[in-house]
Amino acid sequence: MFGVKDVFTTINILGGVAAMALCIDGRPYEAGLAILFGYLLGDTLDGWVARKLGSANAFGAEYDTIADHNAHIIAPATVVYTVYRDAALLPGVWGHVLAGALAASIVVAASVRHARNIVRPVKFAGIWAGLPRSVLGFLSIAYVNASLAPYAPGGLWLGVALIPILCWSTLTYLPFPNHHIARRHRTAARVAIAGFFVTTFGAVVVAPRFVFDILFFWMAGYSLGAWIALTAEERRAFRETVRSALVATPT
Repeated sequence: MFGVKDVFTTINILGGVAAMALCIDGRPYEAGLAILFGYLLGDTLDGWVARKLGSANAFGAEYDTIADHNAHIIAPATVVYTVYRDAALLPGVWGHVLAGALAASIVVAASVRHARNIVRPVKFAGIWAGLPRSVLGFLSIAYVNASLAPYAPGGLWLGVALIPILCWSTLTYLPFPNHHIARRHRTAARVAIAGFFVTTFGAVVVAPRFVFDILFFWMAGYSLGAWIALTAEERRAFRETVRSALVATPT
């Protein structure tokens, strides 16, 4: 079952493992980079390789799902824990409790979402139900590692509110468009995707201090504005699909 495509999925997993190891050493910035490069060299290529080689299969789909949960949820939660543990926003053990609670909220929310989507799937071409887990993970590591975060109102305290809001968003049935189908804004979407990759990974070379500030800009932009790509008819049809899924499946 294991093929060439799964080598790239494994790279994604290893990026998450490297991130967790770096967090143990107290290096959350480098851990965030490991997650991003695992995504670039693994997660963005495994599906493309599978299509080119005609080797897509059920094993690869399940393996990719597990890999994403590790690299885009568990590893980012570890980064969040490390940053807040070291920041010690609260005295003594309470600083560790706060850090653990924020990390746990990411893992629990994404795990509940995954289980819900198996038991109560909402299948609608081109739309994800709820904030995608990768966006949840990337936004979390982007904020806590951003060089400008300390200058935001409240600094890291803002993240104490932001991360639970993101976790709530991933459990909603809000529509978030994906790139799996062509849309009327297809050219603009391609430009935005190219801009994300060029500026985020280019910053690693030319402006490493601002890598996560740029990542936060793109992830926040998607979270707040991607719905514009959806037509009124798509939004209406999606609501009907959600309503049907809630009625048709058990709680």
